[in-house]
Amino acid sequence: MQPQSNTYWSEADLSSREKIRAYEEIPLTERRLPETTYQMLRDGCAIDPDKVAIWYMHTGCDTPENAEATTYRQLWRRVNQTANLLSSLGIGKTDVVSLLVPTVTESQFLLWGGQAAGIINPVNWMLDSNILEHMIGSAEARVLAVYGGDEHIDLWPKVSEMLPSLPNIKAVVSVGGRRPAVQELHGVPVIDFEAVIEQFPDDHLASGRQIQGTDVAALFHTGGTTGTPKLAPQTHRAEVFSTWAYGMVYGTKAEDVRSTGLPVFHVGGALAGCLHTLVRGATLVLMTSIGWRHPTAVSNFWNTVEAFRISAAALVPTIINQLLRLPIGAADISSLRVASTGTAPLSAHVAEGFKAKVGIPLLETYGMTESTSVTTSNPRFGVKKTGSAGLPFPYQSIKAVRIDAKTRSFSDCAPNEAGSIVIEGPAVFDGYLDAAANGQVFLVGKWLDTGDLGYIDEDGYLWITGRAKDLIIRGGHNIDPRMIEEAFFKHPDVIEVAAIGVPDAYAGEMPGAYVVVKADAKVGAEQLLQFGAANIPERAAVPKHYFLVDELPKTSLGKVNKAALRVDATQREYARIVQGLGIASLERVEAYDQGSAGVRCRVSLRATPAQQSETAAIRHALSAFTIPYDITIVQ
Repeated sequence: MQPQSNTYWSEADLSSREKIRAYEEIPLTERRLPETTYQMLRDGCAIDPDKVAIWYMHTGCDTPENAEATTYRQLWRRVNQTANLLSSLGIGKTDVVSLLVPTVTESQFLLWGGQAAGIINPVNWMLDSNILEHMIGSAEARVLAVYGGDEHIDLWPKVSEMLPSLPNIKAVVSVGGRRPAVQELHGVPVIDFEAVIEQFPDDHLASGRQIQGTDVAALFHTGGTTGTPKLAPQTHRAEVFSTWAYGMVYGTKAEDVRSTGLPVFHVGGALAGCLHTLVRGATLVLMTSIGWRHPTAVSNFWNTVEAFRISAAALVPTIINQLLRLPIGAADISSLRVASTGTAPLSAHVAEGFKAKVGIPLLETYGMTESTSVTTSNPRFGVKKTGSAGLPFPYQSIKAVRIDAKTRSFSDCAPNEAGSIVIEGPAVFDGYLDAAANGQVFLVGKWLDTGDLGYIDEDGYLWITGRAKDLIIRGGHNIDPRMIEEAFFKHPDVIEVAAIGVPDAYAGEMPGAYVVVKADAKVGAEQLLQFGAANIPERAAVPKHYFLVDELPKTSLGKVNKAALRVDATQREYARIVQGLGIASLERVEAYDQGSAGVRCRVSLRATPAQQSETAAIRHALSAFTIPYDITIVQ
């Protein structure tokens, strides 16, 4: 296990736009990055083979005394053996292995060993079987790797239900957790990973495969955790670059200990959360099979930081909100030097509260599956702008532009001018697996149209102000509104329905449904709630808010105007919060659309002697919301 080269890791000051541009003066080709994730991981495993690479926590209360440890020597053995097992099952360069696996130790064997054998397809194991069946079928997977299960997870009923409709699947591999109770399902052999893995070579690829950087390494799904997601192919070269750039910006070193509770079917969880830690020879702490959902994961987090001497933590806004409510107590968290967050907008109040409580700033990030994970971040060593997604990674370019819808050409916006956010660089993918979905993805010059709106400030920092696409982001989970709408159209009394995100202090957004029913219908919000819970396959997508309206606003082309609904939902929610304060001088609460600059709200008060205390009460009540607002005094 000798490293080919690790000179591509170095100290670099990437704390400003000017310093990033100076770093880019050396062409990327001269950085001598590995071509493949297999080579990159080999280099990381060779730094200190007997060091603990992965701690796996069975519960949120585990410590190094009872957590499961895997050394780098053991990791490298298992990655090779997993690749060779999959090769023996017929997996080659262009063959796909779908992974129904949570964030357990074995996920790392499958992710990186699977890429060495063929193409991995990590899927959201929490989805209903009909959606999983569509995703796995679209990937044309030949092998299905399934977590054996534990007290929180049992995937076998879904697997049994799906297999008859997945004729391409030639084998199921049971990995981790409980040992399989059967040897076959619907005529498909079920292989016990632990029972057979030692039969395979542990120090090389028995297939003799010479992996190329341009080979597809993975098919990650995008487009939300509900609905029909699209599959985004990612090459080895793109994953290597993304992983390297993240490590360079964050200054990750071998002595770091990084924790994650993010799922590995999410590209950020797999690459930024896991691979980047391992290729640097650092230590990865996996926080239970169900991540932050484990009942003790959040409540014991400060003690976990002390027990494992965690230096860097990957968080999401909903978890940050919970951690702010938890006392640190006697826990020694002095080892924690970096905390990052992404997946959804973060309230400036929450970010400031975290810094005051923990003593370190939150580094906000931005990325997407199509850009192979994280592509911007507030710098670890430099100016952190709360509310901003930070600076682009080196060799990646990000712009705010005005797009010509007919020609797909564009012109650049001025600094601080809002527009459509586009990305270009070595981490941008080449297009979806289904070519029919690529019509509006790229602009002239292979710039990726992210579908997000925002601006670049005078220092080069990215600010996201809204989304041109209609995804609802609930606590970092993408929800496709179509799934909600399609479910409600099954109701006999529903004429029209539109699902949007309603501002929420805890989750950022919660699903809301605007519903038009028949004139003689007697259905109410409670009945709609029950219907939604029974018919929407993803629990997180069940609307919390229902608005019965006479008609939905339409555009000039007759389409539902969801921008107008988002304004209305913001106004309703902010008004509900402010009116609940019982402020006698309140005149009105109104939200308005700023176009590409997003939605903003205005709270108007009459001038009174209590003006200062009333204003303070409103600011406190709205502090955790991410949509900006103003308080004006009406004379």
